[in-house]
Amino acid sequence: MGVVIRRMCVQVTVAAGVALGVFPGATDGRVWAQQVRPVVPDTTDPLARAMSAEDRHDVKAAAAAYRQVLARALSPAVNDGDQASMALLGLERVWTEAGLQDSIMPVVERVLLVRRGDPIARGIQLRAYLTGGKDEAARVAFNEWRRAVPTEAAPYREYARQLLSSGRAKSADTILTEAARFLGSARDLSGEVAQLNVSLQRWVPAAIAFKTALAEQPWLEHSAIYALQRVPVPVRDSVRTVMAGAPVTLGARRLLSELEMAWGEPRRAWAALAPVKSDDSTTAAWRMFAEQAEAFGAWLIARDAWTAVMEKSGDLSSVQRAANAAIQGNDAAGALVLIARGSSNRTGAAVTRALLPVEVAALSELGRPADAQKRIEDNKQFLDDGLRADLLKPLVGAWLRAGNLEQARVAAANADLSDDDETAGWLALYSGDLVTARKRLVRVDARRGSQIEALAVLSRTKALSSPELGAAFLTVARRDTSLAVTQFVTLAGTILEAAPALIATAARLEEARQQPAASARALVLWKRVRAEYPKSPEAPEAVLSWAQLLSRSGDIKGAIEQMEALLVDYSDSALAPQARRELLTWRGKLPPGGV
Repeated sequence: MGVVIRRMCVQVTVAAGVALGVFPGATDGRVWAQQVRPVVPDTTDPLARAMSAEDRHDVKAAAAAYRQVLARALSPAVNDGDQASMALLGLERVWTEAGLQDSIMPVVERVLLVRRGDPIARGIQLRAYLTGGKDEAARVAFNEWRRAVPTEAAPYREYARQLLSSGRAKSADTILTEAARFLGSARDLSGEVAQLNVSLQRWVPAAIAFKTALAEQPWLEHSAIYALQRVPVPVRDSVRTVMAGAPVTLGARRLLSELEMAWGEPRRAWAALAPVKSDDSTTAAWRMFAEQAEAFGAWLIARDAWTAVMEKSGDLSSVQRAANAAIQGNDAAGALVLIARGSSNRTGAAVTRALLPVEVAALSELGRPADAQKRIEDNKQFLDDGLRADLLKPLVGAWLRAGNLEQARVAAANADLSDDDETAGWLALYSGDLVTARKRLVRVDARRGSQIEALAVLSRTKALSSPELGAAFLTVARRDTSLAVTQFVTLAGTILEAAPALIATAARLEEARQQPAASARALVLWKRVRAEYPKSPEAPEAVLSWAQLLSRSGDIKGAIEQMEALLVDYSDSALAPQARRELLTWRGKLPPGGV
């Protein structure tokens, strides 16, 4: 990387020097005023000349210039190791491109006469021997390098890396074992040891090595995540034990957190990161995790992470996002608590604009329209017309959750929401006006779960009106799940063309309650969809949900059977990829011989 950066710097310096007239041949201001001439590389500098020739694929000229750079760098008067490294790597590139790989070896040998331990020269030498299949010569070269720098880990590191890259993990293992014996410790080679153990699928030693390496080489974190996320399910608890063990460091815990997210365990991911000693770096890690949890849809976990950030930093943004995550996770009451804590001893326009919209949304979710209206009126001096209008919209939902459809219509009229398709569509649906509901809701860009469910039912019936269907969706808005389930199941017997969509809606409502009895009722409904409407759009979802409910109850074998049935009967379903992923996970959890 240093060589690449240095090369870029040389190119930029040469170009800038020519443009500014620092180097010979630069034009003056009067000529530039007349025309813009292309930048001409400085032909007096051999390194610039070499790179220019390499860019033109002029191998002969590039090699000659690089050799000139090398001769100057190795002279006693200059003795510039960086220049020598750039020249050697340049020669290796141009000769390899021209198919003249063997030409580099005599040059490398001359360099080693002057610089016995030069890491670039030694690395090129090893690479040439291994690529050419000269294993014994490579071993001899490695031993010579090791004798030149007996206390350094570089020879072992480079040789092991090249062996690993060529797929020779056992040979690399031998070299790293030697390193531990001769150097007294392989700590400086933890990254290479980790990669070696991954290649041999020795997952626990790999985890131990990565944890050790991260203490000194934090840049290995992404490599560790990529490698260890492939750990098989039966071994994951052992890896967790390694990463969670003492000492508790941010690097190791952040790695474990990332692995848990990759394994689909967001709750465990936060549990890994939360205990780290709080400082600025930890807070930044919490903030990144919270954003990741939001993207994952793990809202209550995002709430906890944002709460930790809020308690450490106290910024309004973290309060706002913690409360919003609580609302998204159906914890509106908790959102109000967070807002009260975050706004304590703070007033003014900035606090109001940041937190009042979330507070009103929480009160709306709780069906407390009067309280929401009062909060808006109490802070009206801080609100402009646009923000006030935005705050009035949740009042419609608040009145609906309070069970007052007429007051919801009044609130919509007061907020001038007649042109708002979402509000108008829902009010029409609740009133049983299916024509208007269908027309308005389909135009809403933001697709929420409830809206998708409503459109799924509306698209399956040609009925112009149905007060009973409107009443069922209004019951959902009022959060009376038991009554809503009964209403949807009853409607499936009268709105026959939408029956599978209505039963599926009822099943989803039961599942959302996350209670054993409700899950059992949901399973009965999904089985009904599968049995009575096998060709309906809801049938693949029914089988998938059936399998997931069995998995959550501990019946992994039954879950696998249902998921396999989904892949056979509905192989072209959009749910098939998800089914394959979950099937692989479940098979990993099954004891040997279980299926």
